Amino acid sequence: MLYEIKIKVAKEDEKGHQKEVKEHYILDAETHGEAEEIGYKLYGDNPHAKIDVFAVSRSQIREIVNNKEEDKPFFMAVVTQLYIDETTEKEKELKYPMLVCAKDLTEANIFMVQYLKQGYTDMRLDAIKRTKILDYIPYE
Repeated sequence: MLYEIKIKVAKEDEKGHQKEVKEHYILDAETHGEAEEIGYKLYGDNPHAKIDVFAVSRSQIREIVNNKEEDKPFFMAVVTQLYIDETTEKEKELKYPMLVCAKDLTEANIFMVQYLKQGYTDMRLDAIKRTKILDYIPYE
């Protein structure tokens, strides 16, 4: 199951001053507790790091389209599937948030269009926006 964690950590800036920053990650874990533990282990090799995992939540993200690449951010794409409700016979929508790693919005759009061409003809791309997620941590 995908979880999102937010961490406060003290880091040194360019001038050598300690500054508290917030970092956002998405990861695979079995439980909230395991997700929190993984968050603390991210800085486990630095015993002097002041770490606070202040938020753990199940992610709404349904799929990660491609692998994270160095110096490229994650974008969240919202894909919508149209279907007819059998009981009411009305058209309805299902929305699927997905993550895609790209250098910019244009490249993210290209990746998502190519992804949807792979047999997802009943889906359309509705939105793409940049996220603050720094990295994806797969389940070990």
